[in-house]
Amino acid sequence: MGLNITKRDWEDFVGLGKVPSRIREDVLASWRRSDQAGVANPSRAPLRSEAELLTARAVARRLRKGADNALARANYLLAHTGNIVLLCDRSGVVLDAGGDSGILAMGRENHLHLGGDWTEQAIGTNAIGTALHLRRPVTIHSVEHFCEAIQRWNCAATPITDPGTGALLGVVDISWLDHLAQPNAAALSAALAAQVESDLTRMLAQEHETLIERLHLRRLRRGNEPMLMMDRAGNDVFATEGFQRFCDDDTALSALRARIPDLIDQPSDTIAEALGECMPGTDLEVIGSPDEAIGVMISLRRRRAARPDPGAELIRIGQAGPVSAALCAQAERLARTAIPLLIEGESGVGKTFLAQAIHRASPQAQGPFEMIDCSILTAATLREDLAHGARLTCDGAGGVLCLNGPGSVSDEVQKLLLSLVEMTIQGGSRIIALSSRPLYAAMQAGEFRSDLYHRIAAARLNIPPLHERPEEIAATLKMMTRHHADTTGGRNLNFTSGAMAALQAYRWPGNLREMANLIAALDALSSTGLIDVQTLPPEIRTPVRQRPVDTLRDGERLRILEAMDAEGGNLSRTAKRLGIARSTLYMKLDSYDIPRHQRD
Repeated sequence: MGLNITKRDWEDFVGLGKVPSRIREDVLASWRRSDQAGVANPSRAPLRSEAELLTARAVARRLRKGADNALARANYLLAHTGNIVLLCDRSGVVLDAGGDSGILAMGRENHLHLGGDWTEQAIGTNAIGTALHLRRPVTIHSVEHFCEAIQRWNCAATPITDPGTGALLGVVDISWLDHLAQPNAAALSAALAAQVESDLTRMLAQEHETLIERLHLRRLRRGNEPMLMMDRAGNDVFATEGFQRFCDDDTALSALRARIPDLIDQPSDTIAEALGECMPGTDLEVIGSPDEAIGVMISLRRRRAARPDPGAELIRIGQAGPVSAALCAQAERLARTAIPLLIEGESGVGKTFLAQAIHRASPQAQGPFEMIDCSILTAATLREDLAHGARLTCDGAGGVLCLNGPGSVSDEVQKLLLSLVEMTIQGGSRIIALSSRPLYAAMQAGEFRSDLYHRIAAARLNIPPLHERPEEIAATLKMMTRHHADTTGGRNLNFTSGAMAALQAYRWPGNLREMANLIAALDALSSTGLIDVQTLPPEIRTPVRQRPVDTLRDGERLRILEAMDAEGGNLSRTAKRLGIARSTLYMKLDSYDIPRHQRD
């Protein structure tokens, strides 16, 4: 359709708000949107920074890949025709440009080139922004543009949609100067957009083939586990025969499907983190490369047959060394009871894992295991739950209510937690509490309620940090490597003697959590699965040396603990054994955060 309005019509609208009688409805609606958005008649479109442009191109890498053939053809056809071709993402940013080089140079004056932002909100009525808003092809001629400096251009834009989801990906735009007649520009824009969508459809079919191949490879490793493979749109590519029969949470699966299209262009680790908690009890694997994902696979590993020996897991953990063996022997005996248990240790030592292992080794292993992060509890919400008789475990089910970090809450919340603990125990469930700070010392200092402490700490287990049991590091590392391989389908890494020596010398400030993260990273980054010293992170290759004062403090702390153990916790005899005054011993206990287990 040709131009029906004049420059005077545009001036009357901008200056007086007068509507031209012959203006097209689409153009008038766009002018009104531009006016309401406060577009201030700039001479050129806003320009994204180099970093922002690089990010936009990275996010739209699949669109750009699908447009490669179409843009190459357009570049050849339009080289000397007075036309330029622009590929824009769904936010109106120009990602790629080609065509007549002379016209491209002129377009730079209005930022009609890489990084230009051509949304209606930024530059008013134009084919790119208006096509994005209407989601259909649009041609805008000269004075139909809302901003005067852009009126020297004509442009025709056609939206590009995702063949898998129907979502808007961007537009292909043909632009030329207003004094030229280009009657086929709209048809060319539409043809190029159709070619891009066709190539995207072909790419999706190739991705489906790759996903099916990957699934069959995983089945060779994992046997007959129920599996589901979904593509980038969240659509099923392949499901094993038993998946629907064993998947008992359709709501969670639907929610996961809905999130995939919005996340799929993010890095794989970001996708895995965002989707990891959607379906607890299942394994989720992002398929593709670290930089470009093409789908997601779910495995229902929770449907494996239960181990015949409920205590086998604790026995396996105890094989790491003498400290773990003694700890797990105590844990196994406590698993046979229902008494409240407090597990203490530094962050990352595996308190949650041990609590779950104890529950799985108990006669009530079929009951639920409910975890509460106490740090997010408020008095108001907890009081409301208690007022309604809320149970976080099922009455009579023999389940576990696990309180993570009860020492981090206020006295008011502690008082309410006491009521929750009483209610849970009366309902037939067990209490297990986890704490990274010594609660006995906190109670003595008046920072933790004694009534709550004695209700949750009928028995106590302390998990020493890794640096206090260096003789167990090698066995623990190998055990966690095997676990990683079994649960993720990854490789069972092998370590050279030099690498193992460096790992044993390292202090592991993040404990088992740090070790698990290291194993996952080494599996992803190592090309062979053989780990030598140079493969390790620099902080492990060249560990920070302790200052002499730290070494002396560690040695003195160890001597005090050994003396207390030898004297059965009697502080008077401990002080005498160490050759120091009892008041001096108290000061040292406080400085080293050692609880005063006094038995005088």
